[in-house]
Amino acid sequence: MNKSTKLLVLAIVTVGVATLGAVVSRGASAGAPKMVSYDVRNNGIEFVTAAGSSTSFPGRLVTGDRIFARDSLLRAGTQIGYDNEVCTVTFDGNDLCHVAAVIKGKGSIQITWLWVGRNLSQNGPARFAGVIEGGTGAYAKATGQFTASALPNGELQINASIN
Repeated sequence: MNKSTKLLVLAIVTVGVATLGAVVSRGASAGAPKMVSYDVRNNGIEFVTAAGSSTSFPGRLVTGDRIFARDSLLRAGTQIGYDNEVCTVTFDGNDLCHVAAVIKGKGSIQITWLWVGRNLSQNGPARFAGVIEGGTGAYAKATGQFTASALPNGELQINASIN
């Protein structure tokens, strides 16, 4: 997997998991927003373009191309669930991304962001943000937001605030 593909995978999955982790640690209970980080283990990525599908980054993406990914959600090395993501390339070099994260025995969480400028360069912007929109089960009332920042090693640092 090349650096561009790794960065894309990390961005998609880390956002979902980091925001999910904050909700996992407090459920849908009331109180002050919580900030938490979690680990993500990518279990696959697929780029779907007019030329076909590929598990490696195909180069510049255009409006309508899609990116699918799946991950194991880990807390202290133990799998607590999984997620599935889909990003659709929109206009002006942006991707609209949705994550459905499932926590075993507890419910699911929905996360969305517009990844502004993602397709204007090989690695996309160094920083982006999005929202936690709700979920099911214990997470039916989850709301909040996150920011993601690229680190020099190609990973992302996520800061999520869950209400």
